[in-house]
Amino acid sequence: MGAALFQTLAVLLALTLYAVIVGRAVLHYLHMLQLNSYRNERYLRWLNEDLLKRIGPVSLLPLVALLFYWNSGLFFGIWIGGFLLLSLKRPKVPVKKPLVVTGRVKRLMAATFLIWLGASLLGLFPGATGLSPIPYFSLFLMLGLLLLLLPWLLVAANLLAVPVESTIARWYIGDAGKIINGMPGLLVVGITGSYGKTSTKFILNELLLSRYNALMTPGSFNTLLGVTRIIREKLKPIHDLFLVEMGAKQPGDIREICELVHPRYGLITTIGKQHLEMFKSLANIVKTKSELVESLPSDGIAFLNADDESFTEVRGRTQAKVVSFGVDSPGADYAAREIKYLANGLTALTLSLPNGETLLLETRLLGKNNIYNIVSAVAVAMELGVPENRIKATVRSLQPAPHRLNVKKSAAGITIVDDAFSSNPLGARAALDVLREIEGNRKVLITPGMVELGETEAEENRLLGAYAASRCDYVILVGIEQAKPIYEGLVSEGYPENQVYIAAHLNEANDHFAKISREGDVVLYENDLPDTYN
Repeated sequence: MGAALFQTLAVLLALTLYAVIVGRAVLHYLHMLQLNSYRNERYLRWLNEDLLKRIGPVSLLPLVALLFYWNSGLFFGIWIGGFLLLSLKRPKVPVKKPLVVTGRVKRLMAATFLIWLGASLLGLFPGATGLSPIPYFSLFLMLGLLLLLLPWLLVAANLLAVPVESTIARWYIGDAGKIINGMPGLLVVGITGSYGKTSTKFILNELLLSRYNALMTPGSFNTLLGVTRIIREKLKPIHDLFLVEMGAKQPGDIREICELVHPRYGLITTIGKQHLEMFKSLANIVKTKSELVESLPSDGIAFLNADDESFTEVRGRTQAKVVSFGVDSPGADYAAREIKYLANGLTALTLSLPNGETLLLETRLLGKNNIYNIVSAVAVAMELGVPENRIKATVRSLQPAPHRLNVKKSAAGITIVDDAFSSNPLGARAALDVLREIEGNRKVLITPGMVELGETEAEENRLLGAYAASRCDYVILVGIEQAKPIYEGLVSEGYPENQVYIAAHLNEANDHFAKISREGDVVLYENDLPDTYN
């Protein structure tokens, strides 16, 4: 009687702990699937990059315990004690962007649960044979296999959900299309590019507000479903202009958004190496970004960067009028000249206009990239009739978009340059130039480097390290493996090794900076990798 009661309690405790562990694991893998845009191929790439680390020892524990099935006490001891020990020792890494429990997440949880339940019932059926000292041996075996295979079960659930999700998405997109089509007087401006599109969108929105009742897609809502959501929830008949950021992870993404919103004006900021893992080549990126100007009507306007290497090719892909902007090219319609950094912290520039006149502008925004953002936004605003006096006043009062070269002062007298949103070769160099120019004592860089650059990623990070060597007094690299190419680049330029610290994660990097920093120092946070890189 005592042994039976012990076994019953052991079974209940083992199943309870198992349920807690599985619930936590389901939420973790769902989070990673969401961060990978629910795309199975990207999720599986993340999973396979470091498989043993991704699944962790907790996934193997039940099967290890079952090796001792001949002794129920030993089996339950390993199962229960192991789960308790691993739970207590679980590293607590802060989440940067938590799981958003959307309807899709709930549907995936339901699909996963049904798969789990069906398999568990199969395991329960032969469990009462009495062939093993462990009650319900086959059930425990099935539960162990399910936990081990959980990351792939989510892929199966995601595949099963495809018809439902596609039907729901089509209905939402169709409904958004009806709203757009019901506003024939609405002016739509599309913005895309490899870098600078979000900052440019914020600047352009500020410029347009003096003349238009404009709505812009917020933050990084730049996918087809993100734009769809904004149309359905935010776009109202009172709006006369819709400013749409268009992102892309593969060819066709921008064309889909254009088919929904029908832009009349299109701005491409800069085309460069970003998301090469998905695009494979710069030619594919040029082709994809060009989808915006290809969709413009003949009475529309395409705003293109004359300094961009792909300018001539992209210009040939549109039937719309082309207005160019730039900093270095002599023939741009809107061109920034005589850029000066003033003692009061402002940047002054002379903007040459298509009619031969000039416009003097001053801004608090830092870096050459922001000059491009301002010039391109001013070009669009002037073509849409915003008066010069409003443009001058607005440019002078502009504030940087969040996490894009934001400058703030800490209570300890440290100047913090926050450029953590993302990083690319051109943007990172521009940020390092700002770090060198900005007033302060020691210049410190904290970065994990750049990602999603495909086969060129290691080389680009080495070049980043070499470039940083002449601009930083101290470098804190984030990620033991991730940071190696940057470290190699620094060393190749003779950078003192005792002025480099490699941290395992951002928290450790911040702790180390707190120890070494002094009043008057300037620190640049260049890029902050998402949770999928933990």
